[in-house]
Parts: sequence; structure tokens; C-alpha cells
Amino acid sequence: MKSSNVLAALVTLGLAAAVATPAMALENQFSGAFTSFYDLSNYSAAGNDGYSSNFNGLQKSAPTENYFVQRVRLGYIAKATDDVKLVTKFELDYNYWGNSSYTNTRGSGGAIGADSINLETKNLYLDLNLPKKVNAKIGMMGNTDAFKGIIFDADMAGVLLSHEYANAGVTAGFFRFNDNGGTLGKNAQDMFALDGKYSVSKDLKVGAAYYYISDDRSNGSTTSITNNGTIVGYNSNDGTAIYSLAPTITTTPNPANDVKVHTLGLNAETTVGPLTLTGFALAQFGDLSNTQKAKGYAFNLGARMPLAGGTIRSELLYAAGGNNSLYTPQTSEGGAFYDNEMIILGRDKNATTIDNAIVYDVNNYNQGVIFGSVGYDYTFTPKLSGSANIGFAAVSDSTGPNDSDYLGTEVNFETNYKIIPSVTVGARAGYVVLGDYFASNLDDPYDVKLIAKFSF
Repeated sequence: MKSSNVLAALVTLGLAAAVATPAMALENQFSGAFTSFYDLSNYSAAGNDGYSSNFNGLQKSAPTENYFVQRVRLGYIAKATDDVKLVTKFELDYNYWGNSSYTNTRGSGGAIGADSINLETKNLYLDLNLPKKVNAKIGMMGNTDAFKGIIFDADMAGVLLSHEYANAGVTAGFFRFNDNGGTLGKNAQDMFALDGKYSVSKDLKVGAAYYYISDDRSNGSTTSITNNGTIVGYNSNDGTAIYSLAPTITTTPNPANDVKVHTLGLNAETTVGPLTLTGFALAQFGDLSNTQKAKGYAFNLGARMPLAGGTIRSELLYAAGGNNSLYTPQTSEGGAFYDNEMIILGRDKNATTIDNAIVYDVNNYNQGVIFGSVGYDYTFTPKLSGSANIGFAAVSDSTGPNDSDYLGTEVNFETNYKIIPSVTVGARAGYVVLGDYFASNLDDPYDVKLIAKFSF
């Protein structure tokens, strides 16, 4: 057989095999969001403050800042079948316009010239439906606790298994928060999670959750130099001292973290006529260190109901302080309480990576917090909606300079207009009357945002 005939035969066989073999046709799903806002504030996250002390950016004669923030989130799902999906999500931030260019820093590139490397990876995980109706998520994923996010609400790497029954559901997972040890897995911060829920009836749902967080990360070492004798001269080249004895260099490892904290709690949601109630109670036990026990606890009650064509809602949170303060694994990735819709007293839902708040997390510098709010949402037209909120906050165990525990009262308003279903423009403004916890000469903080959003 001639070589050309052999080649033709091989090509024919290859085409036949390609036709006979079922191809895995991927369904590509794209999503995303663009958000930009203009901020005018004497208590903003761009310059004149910082998450560093109990006063957290509050000042006398505080300057008014104005700046623009921009964020883009991009999502891509590679769907092989209904049971196999690869889920990805990326984020690009300009912390504020004009901050920098030609750099390689998170949130950079907002200055003229741009050209910064600021692509952030948020989620990369495999979503599988396994036999026996078990769902498995493997990789870097978003995960929130069963207590409205006051312990953790973050992207984290791990494995999460879940199974739904007729009237119940259960999830179990393992997550590795941090690992900085010389022997990987030995000096790590890990979490084991177990959540369960049960629908007692159509009007009552109850749940329970257990989280175990261990942190054995090392804290580096301390180097000391001793026994170097007396100075007998100086180096003619660089002027350094010459000693009569060679120094003794001692490196001592610092004690590693010894955190073993158990969080156990219950949550519930019930409907009584037009009123919907939600809430939780949780307690912590275990070790914060080899000398300090974990004894944190918190409880919450939320309510909402239709009223005058809109919806009225309320939240009350108590988180203990002092020796009973809550342990949260990482301040910037948990401990917030967004359900009260605050802007300055609590973290703003619209803020990005440079957000700030008087009560940044419920641990609140080991002081805890008593947080209450009432809000009202109203839809004026299919395109125009608005809301108003009032909230108060106090520390539950004060370490402040004054006798008062009262942090302040916030009033805020929000309005949104849909230009088209995927494009919304809005405004959000808030003002806080500071309580006597703070020095009397500090300015009351305010914040105004003009916001534009596009989602697809």
C-alpha cells in the first residue's frame, strides 16, 4: 500500500473515531459587576483614618475628603454537565482614582498611566454532585457562618460537603486558613465545620452549627548577641568595632500560637402572621492560648414585616466583651454585622477593600458590642426604591478612656434608580452623633456616596 493511501486511511479512521466518541461540550457561563462611587466624608477609608485604635479615624477638626472608588468582579463557570462545574471569580480594584500606576499592588492602578498588576483571585473551586445526592465543593470558595457572618464571612480554601433531605440539610467541611510552618500542615490555622438545618413546618426552621478552629502557627524567632568581650579596636574600612571575643549568637523560637476554639450555636427563623423573626445564640469554649480560655458568647434577634406598602425590619445583637469576648479567626475576614445596614457605626455593604467602621468587627478590641437598628424599605416605582435606617451601638465591656459605654447613634438614607434592569445609580448618606465613650472634642462623622452599578 502506498504511503499516501496509508495516510488517507489513518485520517479516515481518526475522523470516524472523533465522530463516534462523544465530546464533552462545555457550557460557558459568564457574569460580572462594575461598581464605582464618589465618596465625600470626614470619616473615610482613603486617607485620614485607619483600623488602628479605639478612635479609629475620629478626629478634632476632621478634614473632608472626596475620592472615587472603582471595582470590577468577573465570574466564569465552565459547566461540563449539571453535576460538574468549575467556578471562578476574579476582582479588580482601584482603591481610589489617582492612587498609583505602574505598580504591582492590590488595589493599585488608579493614577494616570494605569498599567498596574492588580487582578485578584477570589474563587477557584470544583462543584460536583456526587452519588447519593451529595454535593462537594473543592478549592477556594466563599463561605459564611450560620450566625449572620459574625465569626467568618470570607473566601477560604477547603472541602465542603452538603446533602439535602426532604425537610433538612447538613454540611460538613474542612478549611485551611493559613499555613506558614517549615513543615506544611504542622504550623497551620485550620477549621472543621458542621452545620445542620431542619424545617419543623413551613413557618419554622431551626439549625445548629459547630466550628472548631485551631491555630498552631509559629511566630518566628528572637536573635540575641552576647559574650562579645570588650572593644579592642575599630575596622579601618567601615568603622565597625572589633571585639576581644567572637560573639555568641543565640536564636530562640518564639512560642507558637496555641488556639483551639470551639464555637457552638443554634439559629432559627419563624413566621408569625406577617412577622418574620430570625435569630441565633452561640458560645465558645476551648483555648485562646496556653494561659487563656475561650469564653465568648453572643445572641441576636432580627425581625421584619410589611408595613404601609414597604418593609420594616430590625436587628439586635449582643456580643460579649472582656474575658468573654468572641474569637474571630481574622479581623478583616469576619466579625462584621452587615444586617443592620449601617455605614459608619458598622461596615458599609457598598465599601470595598478600604472600608472602615467604628465597630469594624464584633470583637471590637475585646470590648464586644451591643448593636441595635431599625430600618424601612420602600419601592416607589418599579425603577425607584429607597430605605432609611437608624442604629445605635455601645460596648459591652468598656476599655475606653471615659466612663460611658455609648458609642453613638447613626441615621442613614439610601435611594436607588434602575436606568435599565442591569444598571442602577444611587445615593447613600449617613451621620453619626458620637456617644460619651469618645472625647467630647471629636467631630461627629458623616459620609455621602454617589454610586453607579452595572451587573451582567
